[in-house]
Amino acid sequence: MRKLFLGIGCFLILSACQADAESIYEADIKNQDLDIIGKAKFQTDPGGVKLTVNLEGLEPGFHGIHLHEFPKCEAPTFESAGNHWSNQGEKKHGLMHPEGHHIGDMTNLEVKPDGTATYEYVIKDATLQDGKGSIFKDDGKALVIHSGQDDGVSQPAGDSGDRVACAEIIKGQKRSEGQNPGDQVEKKEEEK
Repeated sequence: MRKLFLGIGCFLILSACQADAESIYEADIKNQDLDIIGKAKFQTDPGGVKLTVNLEGLEPGFHGIHLHEFPKCEAPTFESAGNHWSNQGEKKHGLMHPEGHHIGDMTNLEVKPDGTATYEYVIKDATLQDGKGSIFKDDGKALVIHSGQDDGVSQPAGDSGDRVACAEIIKGQKRSEGQNPGDQVEKKEEEK
């Protein structure tokens, strides 16, 4: 009996360690010159996947931010990321669209006058695990930030302008080494 409880305990500990490893993912956000300007963190959340972005170096104001279908960030246009990620058939772009929206549509990111931004959004119906709604399905996705504000209804991208920043989201890929300005933005926010 004692061995059974010991075995169950070991299984639970190993399962918790494995779940932890799959419940958080980080990616570098790069601008059109492929300089790292911040980071995106994806974390398992009861409502789906919580995205946290910390960055600096974009124009102040509101910017459209979306998950795109391919994990490819080829500068300077980032068109390699494809269209917005949609796993729900005939949905349209925009959180305010009456026919429903793509799973990769999100609220706008606001960059402060000093060029920094912190952003949080829960992507409903998404998961970091395998299966329906997996961000890692079909090799992964890309997080794309646009030059302008997403109006929430215009097709195909909310009239949000050029793609100015991108992060590749690929399962098992580690963030690149080096200084990441997003780390500094995150530290400043924690100090407040």
